[in-house]
Amino acid sequence: MPHCRQPESSAFTLTRHFVERSALRQLRDDVLDFILEFGSRTRASGMTHVTVLERDLPRGWRRTDVVRQARGWIVLLNDEERLITCYRRGDANRFIRRKPKHRMSDTQLHRA
Repeated sequence: MPHCRQPESSAFTLTRHFVERSALRQLRDDVLDFILEFGSRTRASGMTHVTVLERDLPRGWRRTDVVRQARGWIVLLNDEERLITCYRRGDANRFIRRKPKHRMSDTQLHRA
């Protein structure tokens, strides 16, 4: 199993799935620490999504290497502050905030 150290910036615990996905997707530890410390949290789909919004960072930080590398990463946390998974999207913030156009309720699912 790939090794991933405990993030320095918090008391988060890691799931095995997170360890595997972060290694597979090559999320560097320093970038993870930066995302967890300075990222914006958004509640969606029963999870907390953490992503870095450059516009919320001090102007002098926006061109730094770690900010460039954190761009597009989404880290998911559950309610117990456990790191669940991570992935990268070019439109990370818009992707999180976008509402599904058609959500099927439980009764609609059972009828289908």
